[in-house]
Amino acid sequence: MAGAFPLMDNDNRLHRSKSSWWWIAIPILVFAVLRLPTVVHSPGMQDEQWFAVPGWTVWNEGVPRIPYVPTRHRDTLFENADRCLMTLPPALHYFQAPFHAVFSPGYSTSRLPLFFGALISIAITFGFAKRIGASTGSALLAALLMAVCRPLMFTGTVTRPDLLCAVCGWSTIILLWRYFDAPRFGTLVASGLMCGLGGLFHPFAIVFAMQSGVAMVAAGPGIVTIVKRLATFGISCAAAISLWVPLVIRFPEEFRSQFFANVIDRAGPGLPSRLIWPWPSIDHHAGLLMEFVGPWQLLFFGIALVGASWISFYHWPRHQAVGFVALLWSSVFLTAVVAGIHPTKGYWVYPCVWILAGLAIALDRLLRNQSTMKRRLALAIVAAVSGLMMFPGCGIRSTYLYLTHWGDPSYHGRAFIADVLSDLPEEGLFLADLSYVYDIYLSGRTTILCQERAQYWGDQELDYEAILLAWEGNDANWPEQYNAIRSKRIGSDQPIQKCFVDIYKQKGVTDE
Repeated sequence: MAGAFPLMDNDNRLHRSKSSWWWIAIPILVFAVLRLPTVVHSPGMQDEQWFAVPGWTVWNEGVPRIPYVPTRHRDTLFENADRCLMTLPPALHYFQAPFHAVFSPGYSTSRLPLFFGALISIAITFGFAKRIGASTGSALLAALLMAVCRPLMFTGTVTRPDLLCAVCGWSTIILLWRYFDAPRFGTLVASGLMCGLGGLFHPFAIVFAMQSGVAMVAAGPGIVTIVKRLATFGISCAAAISLWVPLVIRFPEEFRSQFFANVIDRAGPGLPSRLIWPWPSIDHHAGLLMEFVGPWQLLFFGIALVGASWISFYHWPRHQAVGFVALLWSSVFLTAVVAGIHPTKGYWVYPCVWILAGLAIALDRLLRNQSTMKRRLALAIVAAVSGLMMFPGCGIRSTYLYLTHWGDPSYHGRAFIADVLSDLPEEGLFLADLSYVYDIYLSGRTTILCQERAQYWGDQELDYEAILLAWEGNDANWPEQYNAIRSKRIGSDQPIQKCFVDIYKQKGVTDE
């Protein structure tokens, strides 16, 4: 099976030099400049009301939970989340926890593991492209494209487990790749452990677990060897996942009510059914991809996927091409089918590394017989065209505004809401949507998350001091549900990078 994986050949032995790794500093710096301003300045973003605070509670209490969501309704997916968060496995929150030893709590601190995960992703893209034989120039192009693409922009700046799960997946496959090249027991164990760690971030890990299982079966050479290999990998994977067991034993009701409602019930028909009839899942994710990646970048990745596959079959030995193309297409297919009709988007970052590395090696194979001058010219043209396709929606405007308004509270979520809270009483109940709920909770005020009134709180009486809403709450028309009337707006919603909040009071209650 080692032959099915295109490793570096003699023509590329010079690319083994460790000195080429200095080039990775360029795309890492590009990503840092483009995305760190968003990490630091932005108020709460999509899903961060769920995934930001549990790292803080782990650091302080040892248990991931959402203190400001004391709901007792199962259909919210977060029943008893104020006791323990079990909607997904908890690895993200335990990785977040140590950052609170250095930085003050807040959305920006909770995003740091994802930011560093993005830097690792860029390095993996470069390293994997080099491993399969790409030149330094082509591998650098792949890493640069990874650094500016929308999938990494979202997953590397927003607090969700998507990216760290994908990092584990890439590591799993690369370690298994290394095992097939030079079989060592420790390498296989490490691959299984990384797969299990991926499962501790999200059940999406089943994608690279399935890829690994198929590769180990296809590798042969006999039943006994295959069984030993699968057993070693499986036991290692289970050992990592078992780290969740003590928390599950401690909070069994929360596990049953949250995990099953969030993961199992929302995926649609069972996985075997989706594998046999994948079209509803594929149709569902086609729409999500257009929104997540954008039309131009989606077109780019589609061309890169097809081009890398075609060139592999025409320029590699057939046994190498089949293994690599199977990795490419199974990553795309399984991402859609395993997720099912679940409204996930971030896990589409997983195929990106394989596609970009495939593009890098395909370019080199296509141009290998050309002169140095022609190769450089062709690579420059590909880089220019790819860059133009990546440019729309890559976040340049946000970066510019945050950099040019560094330190300005009107562009800094934490500083902005601190100014707002300085004029509000510390007593009483405060409701807030995702933009500032974590900050208000950290201020010491009694806080609950503003969501659908009937779904989350039923007929529970909520005698609140104020409701603070930004984009989410106003778009959902929650003031009507909470019998609230706007008292005033602080800040501005134009441009969208600026901070604003609408303060609502109960109808019939006026400011003193």
